[in-house]
Amino acid sequence: MAHHNVRDKLTDEQLEAIEAPNPDYIREIPQAYRDGLARVEAKEAAAAAELKAQKAAEKAKVDEKIANAVAEALANAGTTGGATEAAQSSGDSSASNINVDWGKANSADIGVFYPGTASLEWILGRKHGGKRAFTKGDRCIECHGEEIADIGNNIVSGESEKDLEPNPIPGKRGSFDVTIDATHDEENLYLRFSWAEGEHAPVPFVDGGKMDPENPMKLAFMLATDDAEYADRAGCWGTCHADANTMPFAPALDTLKGSDLAARLDFNSGVTKYVKESRTELELKGRRGKALGGWDKLKGDDEIKAAQDANQYMDLVRYKSGTKTVEDGQILAQRDMHGGQGAEVEASLKGGTWSVVVKRKLKSDKPGDVSIEAGKVYNFGFAIHDDYSSARYHHVSFGYKLALDNDEAEVNATKQ
Repeated sequence: MAHHNVRDKLTDEQLEAIEAPNPDYIREIPQAYRDGLARVEAKEAAAAAELKAQKAAEKAKVDEKIANAVAEALANAGTTGGATEAAQSSGDSSASNINVDWGKANSADIGVFYPGTASLEWILGRKHGGKRAFTKGDRCIECHGEEIADIGNNIVSGESEKDLEPNPIPGKRGSFDVTIDATHDEENLYLRFSWAEGEHAPVPFVDGGKMDPENPMKLAFMLATDDAEYADRAGCWGTCHADANTMPFAPALDTLKGSDLAARLDFNSGVTKYVKESRTELELKGRRGKALGGWDKLKGDDEIKAAQDANQYMDLVRYKSGTKTVEDGQILAQRDMHGGQGAEVEASLKGGTWSVVVKRKLKSDKPGDVSIEAGKVYNFGFAIHDDYSSARYHHVSFGYKLALDNDEAEVNATKQ
């Protein structure tokens, strides 16, 4: 028995019963341990504060260089048209149609990482050691906030996490940091995403090495209330499933086209993202050869409408850099880019740094949009397809909190 994993033969209920804490072994935590933990936490907080200050200083130097370059260009331009052209070429915000004083914005550094085939079903499965904590309400970042780079590097290599990346891309980076500047006025939310461009890593299983040659970069972010299950702890991860397009259990296109659901769902790109509330069940264990996920367990139209009315969806805004396309929609039964209220986006690549500025109205009366109000906290997550990537071969964030003028939110949009 010592050479067999008998845990796989037990039900989740049996596992929870035998792993439950035994009251007989409760011991008071020694004061020496408490004191040591406090010293470690204080040291880590000081190191984090110092790193944040260093990044702020570096960012200020870059902003100063840009401002000086723009000032010189404006002085030498001679004409209004030339000044505008020079300012735009330097990436100056004064040439932007989105007029914001970024000096009044709050800044947050958030790491994104390569997730491979890790899906909601994987999170809720036995291979994920944090499953029980997650189901009880712990947020992903509470356990993994300090491990973002390690997780991405392990998965992208295809070695340490073989079950999460069967198709490694040599040279693809596992993670990178994104700076999000957030601010708002009376009507709009403004977000500026900035990150360093990576080296090109040709994809060996795609002709030409580029999955989406038309778009060097795509950025998407999602917003949701706590009404959508898992949004409060996983962000957009609640929409990622093991049977989606390019994932391990993605059904064949012929299967999808021949399904009765083809009349209700758009299968032109395979199975897209969806949330649990749109399905009668999700297959999590895969026993007896069952495919993970629930693409074919779609609820009836009345139930899906009820979920829509109950805000059990995720609002989605996506930008494509090559075509300069801004899409707005939602995820419930599927990814539906139906329009919503829309958003204004400006993007540039200057000096090896991408900058994507988003202007979005705080309030909307369009279906699928999340209106943002003062005094409330919203669930926020984002993904970046860099280096001409597509589908699941992107970098993603964990789930974070977004709010207006609230220091407790990781993405705190301060007022102009």
